[in-house]
Amino acid sequence: MVRQIQTFVAAERFVILHYHTFKNAGSTIDYALHRNFGEGLVAFHGGYDDAMLGADHVAGLVGSDLSIRALTSHHLRYPKPVVRGTRFIDFCFIRHPLDRIRSLYHYGLKLEPTTWLGGLAQSFDERGFVAHLVLHAPHAINDVQVNLLACAGFYARPPGAADLQDACAVVDRACALGIVDMFDISMVSIEHYLRPMFPALSMEYVPQNVSSPQEPGREEGAYGLAAACRQVWGDALYAQVVALNEQDLRLYAKAREEVMRRYALVPNGEARLLEFRERCAALAESLKPPPSPEPSELDAACQGEATEGPTQSGVSTESDAVQVLPESEVSAVPEAFEVAQAPAETEEFAALADSEQSVQRQGG
Repeated sequence: MVRQIQTFVAAERFVILHYHTFKNAGSTIDYALHRNFGEGLVAFHGGYDDAMLGADHVAGLVGSDLSIRALTSHHLRYPKPVVRGTRFIDFCFIRHPLDRIRSLYHYGLKLEPTTWLGGLAQSFDERGFVAHLVLHAPHAINDVQVNLLACAGFYARPPGAADLQDACAVVDRACALGIVDMFDISMVSIEHYLRPMFPALSMEYVPQNVSSPQEPGREEGAYGLAAACRQVWGDALYAQVVALNEQDLRLYAKAREEVMRRYALVPNGEARLLEFRERCAALAESLKPPPSPEPSELDAACQGEATEGPTQSGVSTESDAVQVLPESEVSAVPEAFEVAQAPAETEEFAALADSEQSVQRQGG
Protein backbone atom coordinates (compact mmCIF):
# COMPACT_ATOMS: atom_id res chain seq x y z
CA MET A 1 0.00 0.00 0.00
CA VAL A 2 1.35 3.41 -1.00
CA ARG A 3 1.86 5.81 1.84
CA GLN A 4 -0.30 8.93 1.66
CA ILE A 5 1.28 12.25 2.64
CA GLN A 6 -0.73 15.42 2.83
CA THR A 7 0.54 18.93 3.43
CA PHE A 8 -1.22 22.23 3.92
CA VAL A 9 -1.39 24.44 0.84
CA ALA A 10 -3.25 27.73 1.10
CA ALA A 11 -6.00 28.30 -1.45
CA GLU A 12 -5.08 30.62 -4.27
CA ARG A 13 -6.16 34.22 -3.88
CA PHE A 14 -7.49 36.17 -6.87
CA VAL A 15 -7.02 39.93 -7.01
CA ILE A 16 -8.14 42.20 -9.86
CA LEU A 17 -5.75 44.94 -10.98
CA HIS A 18 -7.36 47.68 -13.04
CA TYR A 19 -4.66 49.49 -15.00
CA HIS A 20 -6.72 52.67 -15.31
CA THR A 21 -5.46 54.52 -18.38
CA PHE A 22 -6.67 58.11 -18.24
CA LYS A 23 -9.77 58.68 -20.43
CA ASN A 24 -10.16 54.98 -21.33
CA ALA A 25 -13.56 54.41 -19.67
CA GLY A 26 -11.86 53.63 -16.38
CA SER A 27 -14.46 55.39 -14.21
CA THR A 28 -17.18 53.19 -15.70
CA ILE A 29 -15.07 50.08 -15.09
CA ASP A 30 -14.47 51.16 -11.50
CA TYR A 31 -18.22 51.70 -11.08
CA ALA A 32 -18.90 48.12 -12.15
CA LEU A 33 -16.11 46.74 -9.96
CA HIS A 34 -17.37 48.66 -6.94
CA ARG A 35 -20.85 47.20 -7.43
CA ASN A 36 -19.27 43.74 -7.24
CA PHE A 37 -16.68 44.16 -4.50
CA GLY A 38 -17.75 47.16 -2.42
CA GLU A 39 -15.02 48.03 0.08
CA GLY A 40 -12.95 45.20 -1.36
CA LEU A 41 -12.13 47.58 -4.22
CA VAL A 42 -9.27 49.92 -3.31
CA ALA A 43 -8.06 52.99 -5.22
CA PHE A 44 -4.28 53.01 -4.90
CA HIS A 45 -2.31 56.10 -5.95
CA GLY A 46 1.07 57.71 -5.53
CA GLY A 47 1.51 61.09 -3.90
CA TYR A 48 1.62 63.15 -7.11
CA ASP A 49 0.11 63.19 -10.60
CA ASP A 50 2.94 61.45 -12.46
CA ALA A 51 3.68 58.79 -9.83
CA MET A 52 4.37 55.26 -11.04
CA LEU A 53 3.35 52.24 -8.96
CA GLY A 54 5.12 49.05 -9.93
CA ALA A 55 4.81 45.40 -9.03
CA ASP A 56 6.62 45.80 -5.71
CA HIS A 57 4.18 48.48 -4.52
CA VAL A 58 1.20 46.31 -5.41
CA ALA A 59 2.66 43.17 -3.85
CA GLY A 60 3.37 45.02 -0.60
CA LEU A 61 -0.12 46.48 -0.33
CA VAL A 62 -2.00 43.32 -1.28
CA GLY A 63 0.17 41.21 1.01
CA SER A 64 -0.55 43.50 3.96
CA ASP A 65 -4.32 43.65 3.50
CA LEU A 66 -6.16 40.39 2.81
CA SER A 67 -9.48 42.24 2.42
CA ILE A 68 -8.41 43.65 -0.96
CA ARG A 69 -10.17 41.89 -3.83
CA ALA A 70 -9.65 44.50 -6.53
CA LEU A 71 -7.30 47.42 -6.94
CA THR A 72 -7.54 50.35 -9.34
CA SER A 73 -5.12 53.16 -10.13
CA HIS A 74 -4.03 55.63 -12.81
CA HIS A 75 -0.51 55.02 -11.56
CA LEU A 76 -0.26 51.23 -11.98
CA ARG A 77 2.38 50.11 -14.44
CA TYR A 78 3.14 46.77 -16.04
CA PRO A 79 4.53 44.18 -15.56
CA LYS A 80 2.11 42.51 -13.17
CA PRO A 81 3.38 41.39 -9.77
CA VAL A 82 4.35 37.77 -9.21
CA VAL A 83 3.40 36.69 -5.70
CA ARG A 84 3.23 33.09 -4.55
CA GLY A 85 -0.34 32.11 -3.74
CA THR A 86 -1.91 35.15 -5.45
CA ARG A 87 -3.16 35.42 -9.02
CA PHE A 88 -3.47 38.94 -10.38
CA ILE A 89 -6.24 39.49 -12.94
CA ASP A 90 -5.38 42.56 -15.00
CA PHE A 91 -8.00 44.81 -16.63
CA CYS A 92 -6.54 46.56 -19.68
CA PHE A 93 -8.73 48.75 -21.93
CA ILE A 94 -7.58 50.37 -25.17
CA ARG A 95 -9.19 53.35 -26.92
CA HIS A 96 -8.90 54.75 -30.41
CA PRO A 97 -6.13 57.35 -29.91
CA LEU A 98 -7.87 60.17 -31.80
CA ASP A 99 -11.08 59.61 -29.86
CA ARG A 100 -9.06 59.67 -26.65
CA ILE A 101 -7.45 63.01 -27.56
CA ARG A 102 -10.84 64.60 -28.20
CA SER A 103 -12.14 63.26 -24.88
CA LEU A 104 -9.07 64.66 -23.12
CA TYR A 105 -9.88 68.17 -24.32
CA HIS A 106 -13.57 68.05 -23.41
CA TYR A 107 -12.77 66.61 -20.00
CA GLY A 108 -10.34 69.49 -19.42
CA LEU A 109 -13.17 71.96 -20.00
CA LYS A 110 -14.85 70.55 -16.87
CA LEU A 111 -11.83 70.87 -14.60
CA GLU A 112 -10.70 73.74 -12.44
CA PRO A 113 -8.55 76.14 -14.49
CA THR A 114 -5.85 75.87 -11.82
CA THR A 115 -5.07 72.30 -12.97
CA TRP A 116 -2.67 71.75 -15.87
CA LEU A 117 -5.26 70.10 -18.11
CA GLY A 118 -8.09 72.42 -17.09
CA GLY A 119 -6.03 75.55 -17.61
CA LEU A 120 -4.78 74.35 -20.98
CA ALA A 121 -8.16 73.24 -22.33
CA GLN A 122 -9.84 76.43 -21.19
CA SER A 123 -7.16 78.59 -22.83
CA PHE A 124 -7.79 77.26 -26.34
CA ASP A 125 -10.42 75.91 -28.64
CA GLU A 126 -10.01 72.20 -29.46
CA ARG A 127 -7.74 72.84 -32.44
CA GLY A 128 -5.49 75.13 -30.40
CA PHE A 129 -5.40 72.61 -27.56
CA VAL A 130 -4.27 69.79 -29.85
CA ALA A 131 -1.72 72.02 -31.57
CA HIS A 132 -0.28 72.99 -28.17
CA LEU A 133 0.16 69.33 -27.24
CA VAL A 134 1.92 68.63 -30.53
CA LEU A 135 4.29 71.58 -30.03
CA HIS A 136 4.92 71.48 -26.29
CA ALA A 137 3.69 68.22 -24.71
CA PRO A 138 4.61 65.23 -26.91
CA HIS A 139 4.32 62.87 -23.95
CA ALA A 140 0.58 63.64 -23.83
CA ILE A 141 -0.16 63.01 -27.51
CA ASN A 142 2.49 60.69 -28.97
CA ASP A 143 1.47 57.00 -28.82
CA VAL A 144 0.44 57.38 -25.18
CA GLN A 145 -1.05 53.90 -24.78
CA VAL A 146 1.91 52.05 -26.29
CA ASN A 147 4.21 54.10 -24.06
CA LEU A 148 2.20 53.19 -20.96
CA LEU A 149 2.16 49.45 -21.66
CA ALA A 150 5.70 49.09 -23.01
CA CYS A 151 7.66 51.79 -21.19
CA ALA A 152 5.72 52.12 -17.91
CA GLY A 153 4.70 55.63 -18.97
CA PHE A 154 8.26 56.96 -19.08
CA TYR A 155 8.59 59.16 -22.17
CA ALA A 156 11.96 60.24 -23.51
CA ARG A 157 11.55 59.43 -27.22
CA PRO A 158 8.81 58.52 -29.69
CA PRO A 159 7.70 54.90 -29.15
CA GLY A 160 8.74 52.63 -32.01
CA ALA A 161 8.16 49.20 -33.47
CA ALA A 162 9.89 47.39 -30.60
CA ASP A 163 7.67 49.19 -28.08
CA LEU A 164 4.59 48.28 -30.11
CA GLN A 165 5.65 44.63 -30.00
CA ASP A 166 5.97 44.79 -26.21
CA ALA A 167 2.59 46.54 -25.86
CA CYS A 168 0.90 43.96 -28.10
CA ALA A 169 2.33 41.22 -25.88
CA VAL A 170 0.64 42.85 -22.87
CA VAL A 171 -2.64 43.01 -24.80
CA ASP A 172 -2.40 39.35 -25.81
CA ARG A 173 -1.82 38.23 -22.22
CA ALA A 174 -4.25 40.57 -20.46
CA CYS A 175 -6.85 38.60 -18.51
CA ALA A 176 -9.62 41.19 -18.95
CA LEU A 177 -9.03 42.97 -22.24
CA GLY A 178 -11.41 45.59 -23.58
CA ILE A 179 -11.95 48.17 -26.28
CA VAL A 180 -13.73 51.37 -25.25
CA ASP A 181 -15.89 51.55 -28.38
CA MET A 182 -16.76 47.85 -27.99
CA PHE A 183 -17.47 48.18 -24.30
CA ASP A 184 -20.46 45.84 -23.97
CA ILE A 185 -18.84 43.09 -26.05
CA SER A 186 -15.72 43.41 -23.91
CA MET A 187 -17.73 43.14 -20.70
CA VAL A 188 -19.63 40.05 -21.88
CA SER A 189 -16.31 38.30 -22.55
CA ILE A 190 -14.83 39.44 -19.25
CA GLU A 191 -17.81 38.12 -17.31
CA HIS A 192 -17.62 34.76 -19.08
CA TYR A 193 -13.91 34.15 -18.64
CA LEU A 194 -13.57 35.47 -15.08
CA ARG A 195 -16.58 33.74 -13.52
CA PRO A 196 -14.63 30.53 -12.71
CA MET A 197 -12.68 32.75 -10.28
CA PHE A 198 -15.50 35.17 -9.41
CA PRO A 199 -18.76 33.18 -9.77
CA ALA A 200 -21.02 36.14 -8.93
CA LEU A 201 -19.26 38.64 -11.22
CA SER A 202 -21.81 40.92 -12.87
CA MET A 203 -20.35 43.84 -14.83
CA GLU A 204 -23.44 45.83 -15.80
CA TYR A 205 -22.88 49.56 -15.54
CA VAL A 206 -24.14 53.09 -15.97
CA PRO A 207 -21.66 55.26 -17.94
CA GLN A 208 -19.56 57.46 -15.66
CA ASN A 209 -17.56 60.64 -16.26
CA VAL A 210 -18.48 60.91 -19.95
CA SER A 211 -16.55 63.70 -21.66
CA SER A 212 -16.53 63.00 -25.39
CA PRO A 213 -18.02 65.64 -27.68
CA GLN A 214 -21.63 65.03 -28.63
CA GLU A 215 -22.14 66.41 -32.10
CA PRO A 216 -25.69 66.38 -33.55
CA GLY A 217 -25.80 64.66 -36.90
CA ARG A 218 -22.24 63.36 -36.64
CA GLU A 219 -21.62 60.25 -38.71
CA GLU A 220 -20.88 57.26 -36.52
CA GLY A 221 -17.93 54.91 -36.83
CA ALA A 222 -14.22 55.35 -37.44
CA TYR A 223 -14.84 57.21 -40.69
CA GLY A 224 -17.05 59.63 -38.79
CA LEU A 225 -14.33 60.11 -36.18
CA ALA A 226 -11.73 60.86 -38.85
CA ALA A 227 -14.05 63.33 -40.57
CA ALA A 228 -14.82 65.08 -37.27
CA CYS A 229 -11.12 65.37 -36.42
CA ARG A 230 -10.29 66.78 -39.84
CA GLN A 231 -13.11 69.29 -39.58
CA VAL A 232 -12.18 70.52 -36.10
CA TRP A 233 -8.37 70.29 -36.31
CA GLY A 234 -7.76 70.99 -40.00
CA ASP A 235 -6.06 68.66 -42.46
CA ALA A 236 -2.46 69.57 -41.64
CA LEU A 237 -2.82 69.17 -37.86
CA TYR A 238 -4.85 65.99 -38.35
CA ALA A 239 -2.03 64.48 -40.42
CA GLN A 240 0.49 65.38 -37.71
CA VAL A 241 -1.58 63.79 -34.97
CA VAL A 242 -2.13 60.60 -36.98
CA ALA A 243 1.62 60.34 -37.60
CA LEU A 244 2.26 60.80 -33.87
CA ASN A 245 -0.15 57.94 -33.12
CA GLU A 246 0.98 55.37 -35.67
CA GLN A 247 1.90 52.83 -32.98
CA ASP A 248 -1.26 53.48 -30.94
CA LEU A 249 -3.40 52.95 -34.05
CA ARG A 250 -1.70 49.61 -34.62
CA LEU A 251 -2.14 48.68 -30.96
CA TYR A 252 -5.83 49.59 -31.17
CA ALA A 253 -6.27 47.35 -34.23
CA LYS A 254 -4.46 44.48 -32.50
CA ALA A 255 -6.50 44.82 -29.30
CA ARG A 256 -9.73 45.00 -31.28
CA GLU A 257 -8.85 41.80 -33.13
CA GLU A 258 -8.11 40.03 -29.84
CA VAL A 259 -11.34 41.24 -28.20
CA MET A 260 -13.32 39.88 -31.16
CA ARG A 261 -11.46 36.56 -31.01
CA ARG A 262 -12.37 36.12 -27.36
CA TYR A 263 -15.97 37.18 -27.90
CA ALA A 264 -16.36 34.71 -30.78
CA LEU A 265 -15.52 31.88 -28.36
CA VAL A 266 -18.20 32.87 -25.82
CA PRO A 267 -21.10 30.38 -26.08
CA ASN A 268 -24.34 32.05 -27.20
CA GLY A 269 -22.48 35.35 -27.44
CA GLU A 270 -25.27 37.33 -29.11
CA ALA A 271 -27.86 36.19 -26.57
CA ARG A 272 -25.50 37.04 -23.71
CA LEU A 273 -24.82 40.46 -25.23
CA LEU A 274 -28.55 41.17 -25.44
CA GLU A 275 -29.08 39.99 -21.85
CA PHE A 276 -26.16 42.11 -20.65
CA ARG A 277 -27.60 45.21 -22.27
CA GLU A 278 -30.97 44.49 -20.70
CA ARG A 279 -29.27 44.35 -17.30
CA CYS A 280 -27.57 47.69 -17.98
CA ALA A 281 -30.88 49.27 -19.01
CA ALA A 282 -32.61 47.87 -15.91
CA LEU A 283 -29.83 49.24 -13.70
CA ALA A 284 -30.13 52.69 -15.27
CA GLU A 285 -33.90 52.61 -14.79
CA SER A 286 -33.57 51.55 -11.16
CA LEU A 287 -31.38 54.55 -10.40
CA LYS A 288 -33.81 57.13 -11.73
CA PRO A 289 -35.37 59.37 -9.09
CA PRO A 290 -39.14 59.01 -8.67
CA PRO A 291 -41.11 61.48 -10.81
CA SER A 292 -42.19 64.70 -9.12
CA PRO A 293 -45.94 65.35 -8.90
CA GLU A 294 -47.33 68.03 -11.20
CA PRO A 295 -48.15 71.43 -9.61
CA SER A 296 -51.86 70.88 -10.22
CA GLU A 297 -51.65 67.62 -8.32
CA LEU A 298 -49.92 69.32 -5.41
CA ASP A 299 -52.69 71.94 -5.33
CA ALA A 300 -55.31 69.23 -5.39
CA ALA A 301 -53.59 67.37 -2.57
CA CYS A 302 -53.47 70.54 -0.48
CA GLN A 303 -57.21 70.98 -1.01
CA GLY A 304 -57.86 67.45 0.19
CA GLU A 305 -58.96 66.17 -3.20
CA ALA A 306 -58.23 62.59 -4.09
CA THR A 307 -55.78 62.74 -6.95
CA GLU A 308 -53.66 59.89 -8.25
CA GLY A 309 -49.99 60.77 -8.79
CA PRO A 310 -47.91 59.69 -11.78
CA THR A 311 -46.37 56.23 -11.76
CA GLN A 312 -42.86 55.22 -12.76
CA SER A 313 -44.28 52.93 -15.40
CA GLY A 314 -45.05 55.98 -17.48
CA VAL A 315 -41.52 57.39 -17.38
CA SER A 316 -39.66 57.30 -20.69
CA THR A 317 -36.23 55.66 -20.62
CA GLU A 318 -35.08 57.05 -23.94
CA SER A 319 -33.04 59.91 -22.50
CA ASP A 320 -31.00 57.52 -20.36
CA ALA A 321 -30.47 54.80 -22.94
CA VAL A 322 -27.10 53.08 -22.63
CA GLN A 323 -25.00 53.62 -25.75
CA VAL A 324 -24.37 50.30 -27.44
CA LEU A 325 -22.73 48.86 -30.52
CA PRO A 326 -25.34 47.72 -33.08
CA GLU A 327 -25.48 43.96 -33.67
CA SER A 328 -24.68 44.55 -37.36
CA GLU A 329 -21.39 46.20 -36.40
CA VAL A 330 -20.07 43.50 -34.07
CA SER A 331 -17.52 42.20 -36.56
CA ALA A 332 -16.55 45.60 -37.98
CA VAL A 333 -12.91 46.67 -38.11
CA PRO A 334 -11.45 50.18 -37.84
CA GLU A 335 -10.84 52.43 -40.81
CA ALA A 336 -7.59 53.39 -42.44
CA PHE A 337 -5.85 56.45 -41.01
CA GLU A 338 -3.24 57.91 -43.32
CA VAL A 339 0.10 58.40 -41.60
CA ALA A 340 1.80 61.64 -42.59
CA GLN A 341 5.22 61.05 -44.18
CA ALA A 342 4.81 57.28 -43.87
CA PRO A 343 3.42 56.09 -47.25
CA ALA A 344 4.87 52.63 -46.74
CA GLU A 345 2.36 52.00 -43.95
CA THR A 346 -0.74 53.10 -45.91
CA GLU A 347 -1.65 49.62 -47.19
CA GLU A 348 -1.59 48.17 -43.66
CA PHE A 349 -3.96 50.83 -42.43
CA ALA A 350 -6.15 50.38 -45.50
CA ALA A 351 -6.59 46.72 -44.56
CA LEU A 352 -8.48 47.91 -41.50
CA ALA A 353 -11.15 49.69 -43.59
CA ASP A 354 -13.53 46.86 -44.47
CA SER A 355 -16.54 48.42 -42.77
CA GLU A 356 -17.56 51.15 -40.37
CA GLN A 357 -17.80 50.82 -36.61
CA SER A 358 -20.19 52.64 -34.29
CA VAL A 359 -18.16 54.56 -31.68
CA GLN A 360 -19.50 54.46 -28.11
CA ARG A 361 -18.62 57.32 -25.88
CA GLN A 362 -17.54 56.13 -22.44
CA GLY A 363 -15.85 58.22 -19.79
CA GLY A 364 -12.71 57.41 -17.83
